[in-house]
Amino acid sequence: MRRWINYARLLWSWYHCDVTLPSYPARLCIEASSACNLECPYCFTGAGERSRERTMLTPAFFTQLLDEMGAYLWQVEFHNWGEPLLNKHLVAMIAAAHARGLSTTFNTNFSMPFDAACAETLVRSGLTMLGVSIDGARQASYEQYRVKGRLDLVLQNCRLVADAKQRLGSATPRMTWCFHLFPFNVGDVPDAEAQATALGMGFHVARGRVVGADWDPQERFIAHEHVQPMPCYTLFNTAVMFGNGSVAPCRGSYYAPDDMGRVAADGRPGASSFKAVWNNERFRRARRFFSGPIDRQRATATEQQHICFECPQLLDWHDFTGFLASGGAAGDWVPPHDSNVRYNYFWQRKLYHENGASGAPPQSGDPGSDQAIRRR
Repeated sequence: MRRWINYARLLWSWYHCDVTLPSYPARLCIEASSACNLECPYCFTGAGERSRERTMLTPAFFTQLLDEMGAYLWQVEFHNWGEPLLNKHLVAMIAAAHARGLSTTFNTNFSMPFDAACAETLVRSGLTMLGVSIDGARQASYEQYRVKGRLDLVLQNCRLVADAKQRLGSATPRMTWCFHLFPFNVGDVPDAEAQATALGMGFHVARGRVVGADWDPQERFIAHEHVQPMPCYTLFNTAVMFGNGSVAPCRGSYYAPDDMGRVAADGRPGASSFKAVWNNERFRRARRFFSGPIDRQRATATEQQHICFECPQLLDWHDFTGFLASGGAAGDWVPPHDSNVRYNYFWQRKLYHENGASGAPPQSGDPGSDQAIRRR
């Protein structure tokens, strides 16, 4: 009942664009590990970005969060920019969340040593959903994005989990083959889907987003994700955290200077509770951006430097509401920012911070260049 009441309050606050929230988030997205064993070029971690320390989520800090938030949460995601299975305590933390009635999920590249015993332990933990990122049906195409990954090892590990589910008579975790579409793997989709079906996995194709110019601007191979014009749901619904207690505004944010605050974790400095960060000035300012028109000419330097100030979600929301106010029909509105431009916005924050956060913030409409933004 507490979860339902909290969720009703959350929705009410989101609908009215409240600045200070009486509710906790319904979802916790927390990195089990901020390190990774692969070098995927369009992932902050894989590309070698070093904005934040490499940390592992500890059971002690996770228990601290569950003690405060567990009665209000519905789901815990154990992934963001790192590889969750590098954390040796991951399965125990999944079991702890499951014991409190929470849905649990994580995405993995699964290109690592794994055996039947590990598979059984994972299935017994109560994990609800397991996403496996496999961007190809052949090693030659797969490794172009999953650099240093081994496709045969990934498929073997998927079979181990499928076999463990069958032995234990478990319907969970539901497994999904997550296929990011790029120019080099478009021909692999039918074969990959067939392999996923044979393994008892769902199959999901998503547009592979890149730093710089979009690889398929005419949408010949795959459409951009649908843009829903609305106030940022993450600022009301999802806590995005790193293992050291840092709290980010959303899943897309990576660079430490854009963090919203920090919860004290494992003896580190920070707020004594998540709720104190959830309603601090940086979060309230972000939600305030959505509550009405913004006079950008009179915005303070603090407002302009905030990561949410030029976020495409915010710009699209104000563009949409302005379009309606001028007499336009909702069905005729065209989003100014596609999914690749949105992705590039978060990479542009690197250049902004390297320049000392001075001058104008990055503009969402300019995807920038691959060479300028990435080291690789």
